[in-house]
Amino acid sequence: MILLLVTVSCVLFGSSAGLQYDTECYGKNFALPLRYAPPLFRGQLYFTPNGGSRRLMMDNGEAKDPRLKVSTISAELTDLTEKDAGIFSISYDGDKFQDVIKLKISDCADKEWKTYGDRFSYRIPRLAEFLEFTPLDSEDQPKVLWNRSDPQTNKGGRGQVKGTKWEISYLNFTDVGHYNFRGKDNTLLKRIKLTVEAKYRSYQTKVNGHLFIESPPGDVPWTLTFTSEGEFQKTLVKAGHVVVDNDWDSNFRGRIQVVRGGIEIDPVKIKDAGTYEFRDPQGRQTKSVDVMVKYDPATIVTYVGIAVGVLFAVIVCCCCVKKCCCKKSSSKRAESAPRAAATPAVYYHDSNQPGAPVYPVAPGPDSSHQPLDALVSREPTSTSPEPLVAPLGGQEADPALSLGYDCLSSDPEPKFELKLPSALPLSSDSTFCDVYTSDKLNFL
Repeated sequence: MILLLVTVSCVLFGSSAGLQYDTECYGKNFALPLRYAPPLFRGQLYFTPNGGSRRLMMDNGEAKDPRLKVSTISAELTDLTEKDAGIFSISYDGDKFQDVIKLKISDCADKEWKTYGDRFSYRIPRLAEFLEFTPLDSEDQPKVLWNRSDPQTNKGGRGQVKGTKWEISYLNFTDVGHYNFRGKDNTLLKRIKLTVEAKYRSYQTKVNGHLFIESPPGDVPWTLTFTSEGEFQKTLVKAGHVVVDNDWDSNFRGRIQVVRGGIEIDPVKIKDAGTYEFRDPQGRQTKSVDVMVKYDPATIVTYVGIAVGVLFAVIVCCCCVKKCCCKKSSSKRAESAPRAAATPAVYYHDSNQPGAPVYPVAPGPDSSHQPLDALVSREPTSTSPEPLVAPLGGQEADPALSLGYDCLSSDPEPKFELKLPSALPLSSDSTFCDVYTSDKLNFL
């Protein structure tokens, strides 16, 4: 009677406790709370997997599932998998159901990240009896890859035992999944999650050089695509053979070929820069290669030298043309200079007296500051009936020229007029050599 009261009180307490959330690792065991296990619980235990239908797990302390281990004081679900994630519910009459536990399965496996074509090895646990493999996100049954007691299972598979390690030489995408080492009683000892990714490489080459891109390992008929820097994509190799391109301006025509272990591009052009992607027959990317193309420094020096040479030639030509033009303009000025020099400049002194004679003089640097005795008369003697020289003896005669100013002053009153007579050329052969002198003018 007391036991019945304790059981009812525990059930009522558990019911009032609400939904319980639990998380357990893959491959481990899950023990039910005491209030839902014998001897306290004598009702029915159901389980509803995520996305599945409800099924009976235990009735009146008796297990209805082979993986549920029930004793007089406990109930435990062994060897958990992803399919054990769901909700446990209880019932006493098979009609009304109450959800009591929500179980989540966590992948507590050791995570290994490898690239396509790499080698994978893992040390075998000491108590391990066999190794099973389950592809990632697969519903299939695990495949046994190695069994300690059955050596025949170690042949013909993807991997093999080397010493104390399990090893796969060249990884591909079919090797992605979970690897479980288990003991004799199927106990999970170690769980590994292997992920294989595409390999990334980068190359630097020069224009007109040779480029070799290594293909992924294995005898897989791969496909190669090229994406230029301008986002233009093109298939170069399909199923291991160069694609015959009928496009007359194909950038790779005659320069690419499939060789042992990869592809070869010779000679390299600047347009070959971009991304080269290798894919398996299923279209999965196995390798990606970024190629950068640079100009050879010697080629750059050559181009710079040519540019400098062209610039120097242009400068020399410009200088020659300019010099020829200067010579022509100088000869033209030389020819026009004698003509301009042949025309004499005549200065006239304006006298204060009317009817005063005009004396032509030779031009000087500055006529306003020249002494008057430097004035040379160019007028012929036959044109003047009066004597040009005053009589000696000190008689004061009226001067023919009245200056009325100080010759040393800068008074602008005297005026000189420049005339260019065409009939009187200024030359050394001129016959006008008479000089007008006067004692009155020799005041210096």
